[in-house]
Amino acid sequence: MSNTAMLEVDRLVTGYGSTRVVHGLSLQVREGGVTALLGANGAGKTTLMKTLCGLLPVQGGALRFLGEDIGHAAADRRVLAGLVLVPEGRMVFPSLTVHENLRLGGVNVRARPRWKHNVERVFDIFPRLRERSSQQAMTLSGGEQQMLAIGRGLMAEPRLMLLDEPTLGLAPVMALEIFALVRRLTAEGLTLLLAEQDVHRTLEVATHAYVVENGRVAAEGPAAEIAGDPRIRQAYLGL
Repeated sequence: MSNTAMLEVDRLVTGYGSTRVVHGLSLQVREGGVTALLGANGAGKTTLMKTLCGLLPVQGGALRFLGEDIGHAAADRRVLAGLVLVPEGRMVFPSLTVHENLRLGGVNVRARPRWKHNVERVFDIFPRLRERSSQQAMTLSGGEQQMLAIGRGLMAEPRLMLLDEPTLGLAPVMALEIFALVRRLTAEGLTLLLAEQDVHRTLEVATHAYVVENGRVAAEGPAAEIAGDPRIRQAYLGL
């Protein structure tokens, strides 16, 4: 992991209208590897992810990506800069085919010239998507839809991918495939911010971890230290 901070979240305040969910949260995602975002349901992880990608407004504090202030940048500008969300619940376009979903992932002007190459890369990573290229997304299994959601994110040529609960609702064998994919993507140089309920496996793949409670950072440090701290394990992670 590099010492360069790709993403800087500085005392962020955000939420839904007048309901604040994140209260002055600060974190950094350094280039390379996996930064884990841990915490119970309702801790504010998904709200944070939506704010990072521009789906929710910044109500206070600052966001910087690759040194640029993106706190008020439109969502498509953030994608163009290389900040890409794979949302909780997959959110694929159900009536479109696998191939059409992937094409939509690569529409930004930076990635568009290489869309054919990028589709082939996604199919190399997920051979099952190649087999199902002409099928509507609604006909895929949950695990295959998650592959499609990640593949669609890769089509945008991200510098930093935000993965929000990628194993939620998946069979254990498919969840293991997702964690293996996380290792492969980071080995290929992609930086990930991973919000995930499977604390054990997340801390195994992560380099650094933040524990979020009630919209604030309750603990942070190298993933191995977080995994080995009995106070943090018991107080915040339910281990």
